[in-house]
Amino acid sequence: MKRFRCACGLTVFFDDYSCTGCGAELGYAPGPAVFLARRPPQELFLAPDGRAWKPCRNRLEHRACNWLLPAGDPLDFCAACRLNRTIPNLGTEHNLRLWRRTEQAKRRLVYSLINLGLPRETGDGRPPLRFEFLEDQRSNPDVAESLVMTGHRAGIITINLLEADDVARHVVREQMAERYRTLLGHFRHESGHYYEPMLVPPGSARDAYRELFGDERLDYDAALARYHAEGPDPSWNGRCISPYASAHPMEDWAETWAHYLHISDALETARATGLIREPASDDWEAELGLWIPGAVSLNEMARSLGLDDPYPFVITPPVRAKLGFIHQRLAAARPDAAAAAAAR
Repeated sequence: MKRFRCACGLTVFFDDYSCTGCGAELGYAPGPAVFLARRPPQELFLAPDGRAWKPCRNRLEHRACNWLLPAGDPLDFCAACRLNRTIPNLGTEHNLRLWRRTEQAKRRLVYSLINLGLPRETGDGRPPLRFEFLEDQRSNPDVAESLVMTGHRAGIITINLLEADDVARHVVREQMAERYRTLLGHFRHESGHYYEPMLVPPGSARDAYRELFGDERLDYDAALARYHAEGPDPSWNGRCISPYASAHPMEDWAETWAHYLHISDALETARATGLIREPASDDWEAELGLWIPGAVSLNEMARSLGLDDPYPFVITPPVRAKLGFIHQRLAAARPDAAAAAAAR
């Protein structure tokens, strides 16, 4: 994540709605990737180039979004909120609070997708990327669904609203014997399922994918059933980033994709805050050379505060190769993806 500043010069953060220094209202303009300020009675946010931006409707009605959209845009929702297909019932303060957290994590994902030049509509006949945030009877006995699984199907990423509840998520994490489970991690993982067909078309790219991750044509449902019944492949830690990645090649891709986004965003933050002095590089091995010792230091600092490791993973040579493959596929797709994103 970049460092952002208010017009007054004070550092502000990606989730801020106002400046603690000058008191101005703040909004993030995703095109130029800057924060703009306004003061009542102004309704619009003015950029230095004179362009006017308006607040997202979800800010005005629910204070659930701090992004902006061009004042002349006929839509009321920003580039992130217009991807929503279903939002939860906002009749309770609890649901509103959880939904705000969910939107916050989603905006971080969309920020990364924009940075990478990835379209939210592929233009190849596949469905557009959309989101559903749903409840089930574990949190709301009045809904019809007894169990909502977080996942991806036909372009729709579904997130169970319970994942935004820290206590509930921790309980599931303990039940699943996971060392890492976050709301942002879910978004990043599921987005990997969406982009995999676009980034790995049939041909040499798909052949290379199968060499690294395995054959994705293996029966997915049977593989997942076996994983949940028997646990991960005993050799997972030598070739996969997580136990779940060993369940099926498509899950291996999605887990590795999530880590590519984790690492890329964390390195951008480290550079923006001065923790890393070396400039960003297209050499992915060089980037990993910075990330691995940085992650060790991050874990040690967390332990000094009595916290769990923020990054409890080991990047083995096979995982390095998989991350490198994702980097190569993104580089190969970037010109077309960037052009598609610009056209929208």
